[in-house]
Amino acid sequence: MEELGQYGNMGEFVIESLKRWLLGATTGVQKEETRCLCCGDCCAEFGWHLNASRTDQERWRSEGRTDLLDRVNRLGWIWVDPQTKQSGQACPFLERTGPRNACCSIYETRPAICRDYPTLAHGRRCLHGVFLK
Repeated sequence: MEELGQYGNMGEFVIESLKRWLLGATTGVQKEETRCLCCGDCCAEFGWHLNASRTDQERWRSEGRTDLLDRVNRLGWIWVDPQTKQSGQACPFLERTGPRNACCSIYETRPAICRDYPTLAHGRRCLHGVFLK
């Protein structure tokens, strides 16, 4: 068994070991951190099925962002139709800037779920396999 060394306790050691194991399980795939391709594919694919945290909603209230709050239903699902509160709508804040490029028009105040993407559940990779974290 490896020594704890740089880790403060067994819990940190186990978590870091699991991260190394999970990231190592994808052999032959890029493992160096890279910048987002800004293609918009991840946002288009996953952007319709997201939740806003209470912190997101509180921040939007303090910023006066009714345009964002109007697109949150009572359960916290985001990007719903402002009138019907029905989901299934793609992120309305993803702006195409070219045939293979897009940008987030609310980048500075985007929801935490968007900030945290891609997670460990995604192997820290975008839809194109680019390692981002």
